[in-house]
Amino acid sequence: MSREHVEIVQAAFDAYFRGDEQALLKLVAVDVVITQFPEQIDVRDYHGHEGLRQVMTDWTESWDDWSIKILSAKELGDLVLATARQRGRGKRSGAPMDAEATFIFTLRRGLIARWQMFSSEEQAFEAVGGAE
Repeated sequence: MSREHVEIVQAAFDAYFRGDEQALLKLVAVDVVITQFPEQIDVRDYHGHEGLRQVMTDWTESWDDWSIKILSAKELGDLVLATARQRGRGKRSGAPMDAEATFIFTLRRGLIARWQMFSSEEQAFEAVGGAE
């Protein structure tokens, strides 16, 4: 099985963490749609490269010492299911956060076209119609 899509997703994370916004944006479609965790109070979709910048800023500004690491990723056709571990401490509350998150990335012509965030693999599979 090809791992091309997984490599694109990993390259996007790597570019983000080394602060290379241009490299990240080259891997993301200009009309990308980013969907937040469904249980968030103020959940909404973000659109395009500016939306990607905004969602990342909104999320990371909520935490001190925030980090995320991909634990596993697998291709499901044009989708990549990636499970990651996030860690941080709430800026206002000081409460620690150490949790897994699951992402579904939809790729189109070698670019990330949709980025969906979920709290569990089960929730992610439900959202994409059980594409397991």
